[in-house]
Amino acid sequence: MSASTLPHEEKKLQLSRMAGLGYGLVYGLAFGLSVWGYDTRVLAHSQAELAWAKLAVGLPLLLLIGAATGALAGRSDRAGVWVGVWMAGGALIGIVVGEMPFAGHNLATWIAEPRLGGVNVYPIGPAGATRMAFIAGVAGGVGSAAGLAGHLLVERARGLASPAGRTSGRRFPGAVFILCPLLAVPPGLIGDEIINRSLRTGQQTVHRAISIGSAESPDHGGVAPYHDQLSAGYTLHLVDYDLETQGRETIDVAFDSGLVMRCQVAGYGLAGCPPISPKFEVWMDALVQEGLRGGQGTELDPQAGHVSADEHTLSWLASQREHISDRYEISRDTQRGGWVIMSAHFDTGYVVTCYFHGASPVILDRCSGNQTG
Repeated sequence: MSASTLPHEEKKLQLSRMAGLGYGLVYGLAFGLSVWGYDTRVLAHSQAELAWAKLAVGLPLLLLIGAATGALAGRSDRAGVWVGVWMAGGALIGIVVGEMPFAGHNLATWIAEPRLGGVNVYPIGPAGATRMAFIAGVAGGVGSAAGLAGHLLVERARGLASPAGRTSGRRFPGAVFILCPLLAVPPGLIGDEIINRSLRTGQQTVHRAISIGSAESPDHGGVAPYHDQLSAGYTLHLVDYDLETQGRETIDVAFDSGLVMRCQVAGYGLAGCPPISPKFEVWMDALVQEGLRGGQGTELDPQAGHVSADEHTLSWLASQREHISDRYEISRDTQRGGWVIMSAHFDTGYVVTCYFHGASPVILDRCSGNQTG
């Protein structure tokens, strides 16, 4: 049977499903922009790594959840169904919002650096889980109100529908674009405050302290001794954060000049930003010397308390003695969050790559080797 011969009531049901889908899309868009729009702008201004990740990963998910929720609710003309479906959809939106600084950033990191695929670069701790549960409750409660409002709006649209199943005029679209932001923006802003703000405050603080040409004194945070090595271009990496409270952070500033400074931040207070890049070179050099000397552990003794390597990795380095030599160059390949990848390039064409993570102490996760020539 063609669409033109469908009974009038069936056409109205089809209209209800399409109206519900559109309602959900607009709701998801309004929620996503309100929870991640400002956060993305601030992090981008601060030159933070993956400033766009939450918006790029999360917004499509919210559009999908909103559309699916609206379309599913639109299959029913009962207000209770709309309220229940939208309560569940709202809670799911809240879970996505709570997970984005962690799972969302992990996904973006795996795409940007496949060598870290599957690594939990941004773990969620008790503080993150508690805040996620809170915003899921808030979003679920608002979702139930959105469901009731959506039901009334769709019923109104069905009442205005012509026998062909079309709404008269532009009353329904106009009402959607007014009502959805009124419902979605407040919980979105709450989500930004609860979930995102504590994780960007430290990066804002570091940016203000070291940004070239800022009105602040370059002395702020103890960076004055290294001021001549600073450059206008840099990237902020969120290395570590207090999983219990998210009140303290370790942030690396990787300048285009090659200098990397490690800053300790508590709220808006900056304890200092000493250089960390020379230390990674020293640690990588010590690991190479370990390999050359058979992995006895003596080369790393002076670094005790600063970097930690397990026996398995030291044994692996010792097993590479036939591939490596005492002529090599050390390079910093990349950094993603708190993970730093360092390499030693030997004149034999062999390359040893090591993966470090964490702050106090820095932990050597593993090393691998590759013959390039």
